[in-house]
Amino acid sequence: MEKEKKLLIACKYSSIVLIILLILSYAGYIQPLNSLKSLFRSAWILILVCGGLLYLVFTLVEYYYKKILDYNLYLKSFHDFQIETLPTMKIEEISVKVLNMLVEIFKGKRAIFIINDPELKKFTTNQEFVLNHGEKKQVRKSSEKVYHVRTFYPGVIDSQTKTSVEDIIEKYSLKDFSTVAIIPFADENRVMATGVVAFDAPGRDFFEYVKGPVEIFSKQVSSIFESAMLHQKIALASITDSLTGLYNKRYFQQRIKEEFAKAKRNHFPISILISDLDNFKNYVDKFGHPLTDTLLAQFGAFVRGLLRESDIICRFGGDEFIYLLPFSDSLEAYRVAERIKTEIVAHQFHLDEENNVFITMSFGIASYPEHGDTWEEVVKNADRALFVSKENGKNRISVYRGINE
Repeated sequence: MEKEKKLLIACKYSSIVLIILLILSYAGYIQPLNSLKSLFRSAWILILVCGGLLYLVFTLVEYYYKKILDYNLYLKSFHDFQIETLPTMKIEEISVKVLNMLVEIFKGKRAIFIINDPELKKFTTNQEFVLNHGEKKQVRKSSEKVYHVRTFYPGVIDSQTKTSVEDIIEKYSLKDFSTVAIIPFADENRVMATGVVAFDAPGRDFFEYVKGPVEIFSKQVSSIFESAMLHQKIALASITDSLTGLYNKRYFQQRIKEEFAKAKRNHFPISILISDLDNFKNYVDKFGHPLTDTLLAQFGAFVRGLLRESDIICRFGGDEFIYLLPFSDSLEAYRVAERIKTEIVAHQFHLDEENNVFITMSFGIASYPEHGDTWEEVVKNADRALFVSKENGKNRISVYRGINE
């Protein structure tokens, strides 16, 4: 790239010199002159006009060549971005890469990337990403600062997105920079995410200069987010129970092996909690399957909110649920079960306009290494403890005590 630039500059100035020499030669040929001074006097207007025109032509060629060169560099960066991003298909990783690319395009000092779309938010724990590449630059010495906001494609930004962007500008003191660019990443129906970049614009025509590349990048990112979301939905569907939204048996069997391996390697306890709904068959007989499906779905949503972030709950089948509690011995697992039991008993489930029910649950607990050395053994013993709870009147919690329990 540098070689081509140097060659273009060399051609520019050497051509001007060549034109001047040709004009002088021609002028001397048609009208022989006694001195170089008289030669310049007779041809200076022609030299000036031709030299000026040639300089203008080469200046324009150089400008557009540089523009095409930069455009191609942007396209190459976008291509590399896509190659790096597609294998991950993780919303957070994509967001960080987008943020870095925005900083590269705008030579940004501070950049924030916000996830706006509710569907997209389901697949990431973090909806706001920040990158700080430099100290803030004071625009002028007075206490009043001047900054300009440039919004790409303002027509696609809804009022909610606009409000969130205004909050971001205030939160991260972006008014301390001379220019703030707002880049929405949208499909036909909604704004999926928004980039906000603070920087010092190198010139008034800068936004026109980057408008094309930014438009390409915005469409590319929106398409990647769509693909990532579809990928996440498919992946999630394979490991979740469609009725309750909880993890399924397949995921549990995969995850429990990983967690037990970590527990053994790092010497920390881990507990298994198994529960089922008391007298569930009576609910099926009374309400039928559609309403009991509603009950299970509501139960899944409710119980998920009662667990710690590290806990994992799966629907094992029917009305049976299994909980994986890392870093928890049997005493801590009992506290978790007690909290769930207390909240469930007090909660009324609304099946339809005419039917509301209260339910009770029974629990069985077993822990590693207290009640077994393998995950299969611990699960089996937790199931035995659940059987004891059922046998002793239901609506209770039992910790595994031994084979004769």
